[in-house]
Amino acid sequence: MRRSRLIPAAAATVAAALALAVTGCSTGSPDPATTPAPTSPTSTNLPKGDLAQLAEKINTRITELGKAKFATEGFASDGAGTEVRSQIQGSTRWLNDVVTSSMTMNVQTNATPPTVTHLVSGVDGVYVNVEGAPMPAGKTWGFYTKQNSAEVNALLRGFGPSAVVGAELDYLEPRAAMIVGKQAAADNATRYDLVVDPMKMAKAVTDPDIQLQHTQLAEYGVVIRAEVVVDATGAPLEAGFRFELAGKDVRSSSTKFTDWGKDVDVSTPPADQVVPADQIPQ
Repeated sequence: MRRSRLIPAAAATVAAALALAVTGCSTGSPDPATTPAPTSPTSTNLPKGDLAQLAEKINTRITELGKAKFATEGFASDGAGTEVRSQIQGSTRWLNDVVTSSMTMNVQTNATPPTVTHLVSGVDGVYVNVEGAPMPAGKTWGFYTKQNSAEVNALLRGFGPSAVVGAELDYLEPRAAMIVGKQAAADNATRYDLVVDPMKMAKAVTDPDIQLQHTQLAEYGVVIRAEVVVDATGAPLEAGFRFELAGKDVRSSSTKFTDWGKDVDVSTPPADQVVPADQIPQ
Protein backbone atom coordinates (compact mmCIF):
# COMPACT_ATOMS: atom_id res chain seq x y z
CA MET A 1 0.00 0.00 0.00
CA ARG A 2 1.28 3.47 -0.87
CA ARG A 3 1.71 5.79 2.06
CA SER A 4 -0.68 8.74 1.80
CA ARG A 5 0.51 12.30 2.28
CA LEU A 6 -2.91 13.39 3.54
CA ILE A 7 -2.15 12.70 7.17
CA PRO A 8 1.66 12.68 7.56
CA ALA A 9 1.95 15.27 10.32
CA ALA A 10 -1.02 14.02 12.27
CA ALA A 11 0.01 10.40 11.90
CA ALA A 12 3.56 11.15 13.01
CA THR A 13 2.28 13.00 16.05
CA VAL A 14 -0.05 10.26 17.11
CA ALA A 15 2.55 7.61 16.34
CA ALA A 16 4.68 9.28 18.97
CA ALA A 17 1.81 9.02 21.40
CA LEU A 18 1.30 5.37 20.56
CA ALA A 19 4.95 4.62 21.22
CA LEU A 20 4.52 6.19 24.62
CA ALA A 21 1.47 4.07 25.26
CA VAL A 22 3.66 0.99 25.42
CA THR A 23 5.89 2.79 27.91
CA GLY A 24 8.62 3.90 25.52
CA CYS A 25 11.06 1.08 26.14
CA SER A 26 13.89 3.03 24.54
CA THR A 27 13.39 6.19 26.58
CA GLY A 28 14.85 5.18 29.89
CA SER A 29 12.07 3.02 31.26
CA PRO A 30 13.21 0.72 34.05
CA ASP A 31 14.11 -2.88 33.41
CA PRO A 32 10.88 -4.84 33.84
CA ALA A 33 12.77 -7.52 35.74
CA THR A 34 13.64 -5.03 38.46
CA THR A 35 10.46 -2.93 38.47
CA PRO A 36 8.45 -3.55 41.63
CA ALA A 37 4.85 -4.53 41.11
CA PRO A 38 2.39 -1.71 41.81
CA THR A 39 0.70 -1.79 45.18
CA SER A 40 -2.96 -2.74 44.94
CA PRO A 41 -5.23 0.05 46.19
CA THR A 42 -7.52 -0.56 49.12
CA SER A 43 -10.98 -1.75 48.18
CA THR A 44 -13.99 0.21 49.37
CA ASN A 45 -15.78 -3.06 50.19
CA LEU A 46 -18.23 -2.63 47.36
CA PRO A 47 -20.22 -5.81 46.66
CA LYS A 48 -18.76 -8.18 44.11
CA GLY A 49 -20.25 -7.54 40.71
CA ASP A 50 -20.76 -3.80 41.15
CA LEU A 51 -18.51 -2.98 38.20
CA ALA A 52 -20.33 -5.43 35.94
CA GLN A 53 -23.64 -3.87 36.95
CA LEU A 54 -22.28 -0.36 36.38
CA ALA A 55 -20.89 -1.23 32.94
CA GLU A 56 -24.15 -2.86 31.93
CA LYS A 57 -26.16 0.13 33.11
CA ILE A 58 -23.95 2.53 31.15
CA ASN A 59 -24.10 0.41 27.99
CA THR A 60 -27.88 0.14 28.24
CA ARG A 61 -28.27 3.89 28.67
CA ILE A 62 -25.93 4.66 25.76
CA THR A 63 -27.98 2.32 23.57
CA GLU A 64 -31.21 4.00 24.66
CA LEU A 65 -30.00 7.56 24.10
CA GLY A 66 -27.92 6.80 21.03
CA LYS A 67 -26.42 10.25 20.39
CA ALA A 68 -24.26 12.84 22.13
CA LYS A 69 -21.75 15.62 21.70
CA PHE A 70 -18.29 15.19 23.19
CA ALA A 71 -15.02 16.92 24.01
CA THR A 72 -11.81 14.98 24.62
CA GLU A 73 -8.41 15.96 25.96
CA GLY A 74 -5.44 13.64 25.55
CA PHE A 75 -1.85 13.63 26.75
CA ALA A 76 1.24 11.49 26.24
CA SER A 77 4.87 11.88 27.31
CA ASP A 78 7.99 9.87 26.66
CA GLY A 79 9.63 11.05 29.88
CA ALA A 80 12.43 12.69 27.89
CA GLY A 81 10.88 16.02 27.00
CA THR A 82 8.47 15.06 24.22
CA GLU A 83 4.85 15.72 25.04
CA VAL A 84 1.83 15.25 22.78
CA ARG A 85 -1.43 17.01 23.63
CA SER A 86 -4.71 16.71 21.79
CA GLN A 87 -8.07 18.43 21.95
CA ILE A 88 -10.97 16.83 20.11
CA GLN A 89 -14.56 17.97 19.74
CA GLY A 90 -17.46 16.53 17.84
CA SER A 91 -20.61 14.46 17.77
CA THR A 92 -21.14 10.74 17.89
CA ARG A 93 -23.89 8.18 17.43
CA TRP A 94 -24.29 4.60 18.62
CA LEU A 95 -26.56 2.40 16.52
CA ASN A 96 -26.64 -1.39 16.32
CA ASP A 97 -23.22 -1.65 18.00
CA VAL A 98 -21.68 0.66 15.40
CA VAL A 99 -20.16 3.99 16.45
CA THR A 100 -20.16 6.79 13.88
CA SER A 101 -18.56 10.14 14.70
CA SER A 102 -17.70 13.52 13.26
CA MET A 103 -14.84 15.35 14.95
CA THR A 104 -12.10 17.93 14.76
CA MET A 105 -8.72 16.95 16.23
CA ASN A 106 -6.15 19.53 17.26
CA VAL A 107 -2.88 17.71 18.01
CA GLN A 108 0.31 19.41 19.14
CA THR A 109 3.78 18.10 19.97
CA ASN A 110 5.68 20.36 22.36
CA ALA A 111 5.61 23.90 20.92
CA THR A 112 5.23 22.98 17.26
CA PRO A 113 2.24 24.35 15.32
CA PRO A 114 -0.81 22.14 15.87
CA THR A 115 -2.11 19.79 13.22
CA VAL A 116 -5.85 20.23 12.69
CA THR A 117 -7.58 17.15 11.35
CA HIS A 118 -11.27 16.64 10.58
CA LEU A 119 -12.57 13.08 10.60
CA VAL A 120 -15.85 11.36 9.98
CA SER A 121 -15.70 7.72 10.99
CA GLY A 122 -18.48 5.70 9.47
CA VAL A 123 -19.58 2.14 8.93
CA ASP A 124 -17.39 1.47 5.89
CA GLY A 125 -14.34 3.59 6.63
CA VAL A 126 -13.03 6.99 7.67
CA TYR A 127 -13.13 10.33 5.88
CA VAL A 128 -10.14 12.56 6.65
CA ASN A 129 -9.38 16.21 5.97
CA VAL A 130 -6.10 17.74 7.18
CA GLU A 131 -5.91 21.50 6.95
CA GLY A 132 -3.17 22.50 4.50
CA ALA A 133 -2.52 19.01 3.12
CA PRO A 134 -2.09 18.66 -0.69
CA MET A 135 -5.15 17.24 -2.44
CA PRO A 136 -6.32 16.70 -6.02
CA ALA A 137 -8.11 19.68 -7.55
CA GLY A 138 -11.62 20.11 -6.15
CA LYS A 139 -11.17 17.44 -3.47
CA THR A 140 -10.95 18.14 0.26
CA TRP A 141 -11.51 14.72 1.86
CA GLY A 142 -9.70 11.41 1.58
CA PHE A 143 -11.59 8.17 2.18
CA TYR A 144 -9.89 5.26 3.90
CA THR A 145 -11.51 1.83 3.85
CA LYS A 146 -11.15 -0.76 6.55
CA GLN A 147 -8.47 -2.38 4.39
CA ASN A 148 -6.19 0.69 4.13
CA SER A 149 -7.06 2.67 7.25
CA ALA A 150 -4.21 1.58 9.54
CA GLU A 151 -2.70 5.08 9.56
CA VAL A 152 -6.03 6.70 10.31
CA ASN A 153 -6.86 4.19 13.02
CA ALA A 154 -3.73 5.37 14.80
CA LEU A 155 -5.33 8.79 15.05
CA LEU A 156 -8.27 7.27 16.93
CA ARG A 157 -6.30 5.06 19.32
CA GLY A 158 -5.99 7.90 21.80
CA PHE A 159 -9.58 7.39 22.90
CA GLY A 160 -8.83 3.94 24.26
CA PRO A 161 -8.56 0.27 23.24
CA SER A 162 -11.49 0.15 20.81
CA ALA A 163 -10.39 3.37 19.01
CA VAL A 164 -13.83 4.99 18.96
CA VAL A 165 -15.27 7.98 20.76
CA GLY A 166 -15.88 7.04 24.39
CA ALA A 167 -13.37 4.18 24.31
CA GLU A 168 -12.18 5.28 27.75
CA LEU A 169 -15.18 3.25 28.90
CA ASP A 170 -13.41 0.10 27.66
CA TYR A 171 -11.59 0.07 30.97
CA LEU A 172 -14.83 -0.62 32.83
CA GLU A 173 -13.96 -4.25 32.22
CA PRO A 174 -15.12 -6.48 35.12
CA ARG A 175 -12.52 -9.13 34.23
CA ALA A 176 -9.65 -6.66 34.58
CA ALA A 177 -10.70 -3.75 36.82
CA MET A 178 -12.15 -3.04 40.21
CA ILE A 179 -13.87 -0.04 41.73
CA VAL A 180 -11.70 1.61 44.39
CA GLY A 181 -13.72 4.73 45.05
CA LYS A 182 -17.27 6.02 44.78
CA GLN A 183 -18.46 9.50 45.60
CA ALA A 184 -21.28 11.91 44.89
CA ALA A 185 -20.74 14.54 42.21
CA ALA A 186 -22.70 17.61 41.18
CA ASP A 187 -26.29 17.41 39.91
CA ASN A 188 -27.03 13.99 41.41
CA ALA A 189 -24.18 12.40 39.48
CA THR A 190 -21.83 9.73 40.84
CA ARG A 191 -18.10 9.34 40.26
CA TYR A 192 -16.42 5.94 40.23
CA ASP A 193 -12.64 5.47 40.41
CA LEU A 194 -11.09 2.25 39.18
CA VAL A 195 -7.75 0.52 38.93
CA VAL A 196 -7.14 -1.74 35.94
CA ASP A 197 -4.79 -4.73 35.83
CA PRO A 198 -2.95 -4.41 32.46
CA MET A 199 -2.25 -8.15 32.19
CA LYS A 200 -5.88 -9.05 32.87
CA MET A 201 -6.93 -6.40 30.37
CA ALA A 202 -4.66 -8.00 27.78
CA LYS A 203 -6.50 -11.27 28.29
CA ALA A 204 -9.91 -9.59 28.10
CA VAL A 205 -9.44 -8.03 24.65
CA THR A 206 -9.21 -9.75 21.27
CA ASP A 207 -7.16 -7.23 19.24
CA PRO A 208 -3.59 -8.60 19.14
CA ASP A 209 -2.04 -5.11 19.12
CA ILE A 210 -3.98 -4.11 22.21
CA GLN A 211 -3.11 -7.41 23.86
CA LEU A 212 0.59 -6.78 23.23
CA GLN A 213 0.36 -3.19 24.41
CA HIS A 214 -1.18 -4.12 27.75
CA THR A 215 1.20 -7.03 28.24
CA GLN A 216 4.07 -4.57 27.87
CA LEU A 217 2.39 -2.11 30.21
CA ALA A 218 2.24 -4.87 32.83
CA GLU A 219 5.89 -5.83 32.28
CA TYR A 220 7.06 -2.27 32.86
CA GLY A 221 4.99 -1.73 35.98
CA VAL A 222 2.55 0.76 34.49
CA VAL A 223 -0.54 1.36 36.61
CA ILE A 224 -3.79 2.03 34.76
CA ARG A 225 -6.36 4.15 36.54
CA ALA A 226 -9.77 4.97 35.14
CA GLU A 227 -12.77 7.01 36.17
CA VAL A 228 -16.33 7.55 35.06
CA VAL A 229 -19.03 10.01 36.13
CA VAL A 230 -22.62 8.99 35.47
CA ASP A 231 -25.89 10.82 35.97
CA ALA A 232 -28.82 9.42 37.92
CA THR A 233 -29.97 7.39 34.90
CA GLY A 234 -26.57 5.84 34.20
CA ALA A 235 -25.60 8.00 31.22
CA PRO A 236 -21.88 8.79 31.27
CA LEU A 237 -21.03 12.46 31.72
CA GLU A 238 -17.26 11.94 31.84
CA ALA A 239 -14.94 9.01 31.23
CA GLY A 240 -11.17 8.84 31.38
CA PHE A 241 -8.05 6.83 31.97
CA ARG A 242 -4.39 7.44 32.66
CA PHE A 243 -1.23 5.37 32.60
CA GLU A 244 1.10 5.95 35.54
CA LEU A 245 4.80 5.02 35.48
CA ALA A 246 6.98 5.70 38.52
CA GLY A 247 4.29 7.99 39.88
CA LYS A 248 3.99 10.11 36.73
CA ASP A 249 1.26 10.19 34.11
CA VAL A 250 2.65 9.10 30.73
CA ARG A 251 -0.61 8.88 28.84
CA SER A 252 -4.19 9.96 29.50
CA SER A 253 -7.48 10.60 27.79
CA SER A 254 -10.63 12.19 29.19
CA THR A 255 -13.96 12.71 27.44
CA LYS A 256 -16.93 14.80 28.54
CA PHE A 257 -20.34 14.06 27.05
CA THR A 258 -23.21 16.54 26.62
CA ASP A 259 -26.61 16.70 24.91
CA TRP A 260 -27.38 13.03 25.29
CA GLY A 261 -30.23 11.95 23.04
CA LYS A 262 -30.36 15.19 21.05
CA ASP A 263 -29.93 15.32 17.29
CA VAL A 264 -26.32 15.38 16.09
CA ASP A 265 -24.77 15.62 12.65
CA VAL A 266 -22.41 12.80 11.76
CA SER A 267 -23.13 12.89 8.03
CA THR A 268 -20.40 12.04 5.56
CA PRO A 269 -18.84 14.72 3.31
CA PRO A 270 -20.35 15.45 -0.14
CA ALA A 271 -19.32 12.73 -2.57
CA ASP A 272 -17.88 15.22 -5.07
CA GLN A 273 -15.37 16.41 -2.47
CA VAL A 274 -14.06 12.93 -1.64
CA VAL A 275 -11.20 11.02 -3.23
CA PRO A 276 -10.06 7.45 -2.41
CA ALA A 277 -6.95 7.45 -0.24
CA ASP A 278 -4.84 5.74 -2.90
CA GLN A 279 -5.44 8.67 -5.24
CA ILE A 280 -4.05 11.29 -2.88
CA PRO A 281 -0.81 12.90 -4.18
CA GLN A 282 2.37 11.26 -2.91
